[in-house]
Amino acid sequence: MQILIINLERSKERLAFQTQQFDDLGLSFQRLAAVSVDDIDDSQYQLLGFGWQRPLRKVEVACFLSHQKAWETVIKTNEPAFILEDDAVLSCHIPQLLEEIQNYNFKDIDLINFEVRSRKKIISKKPEYQLVAGQTALYNLYQDRTGAAGYLLYPSGAKKLLQRLAETSPAIADAFIFSHYGLKSLQAEPAAIIQEDQMVAYGLVPAEQFESVIGRSEHHKPIYSSAMEKRVFRKRRIIGQLAMGYRYMQVIFKAQKRFIRLDKAQF
Repeated sequence: MQILIINLERSKERLAFQTQQFDDLGLSFQRLAAVSVDDIDDSQYQLLGFGWQRPLRKVEVACFLSHQKAWETVIKTNEPAFILEDDAVLSCHIPQLLEEIQNYNFKDIDLINFEVRSRKKIISKKPEYQLVAGQTALYNLYQDRTGAAGYLLYPSGAKKLLQRLAETSPAIADAFIFSHYGLKSLQAEPAAIIQEDQMVAYGLVPAEQFESVIGRSEHHKPIYSSAMEKRVFRKRRIIGQLAMGYRYMQVIFKAQKRFIRLDKAQF
């Protein structure tokens, strides 16, 4: 299975961390050069950064374009890819988990999410699949809100994401992915990936190891150029929230909204 790690040229420490992590796991990966804010000129930023529910920062546009490169790689190779951001920390059973999933040879799955990130998710009440590796259950994932640090994307899913991009504007990467309700997605539990900036919250380390360069969005306060622009974005956000509510109503009788469990002993 191809493994793609999105990494900025200047993030040498992150690449060294991933090299060591993958050596320890006995896996290899392909570095996918991340798009930098320096690669985005003002005209491209104006074109791409203002079509979502709030104005995107340049770093968020760059992050989105980096994930887009990964999706395009999946289409080009016509093979699923395990896509990681370079601050993703992996559980010890990832090699066995990927091998077991590969042997399953899923035909009707577009994406499998392995990450947990301090937010509740809407998943099926019962697992769709049970795996031996890490005693992992795969639930139908109906709605997620944050986290694109580690997911397995199949060619069918890459095609759906790129088709949607042809019809709409970029967003923050995780919001774009998980608001595509046409994706047939699964969620792994216990979570097999945690982003470095979440390790303190989950009690895995006493302090952070790296400075974040990807540009986290949870606490970003947008700046609007005018009251009119603010109203436009507010309307989009309301529409987005209504879509999320409608999605929940569609699956409410077969779904549950809860936190995904993480087993600290596996990290």
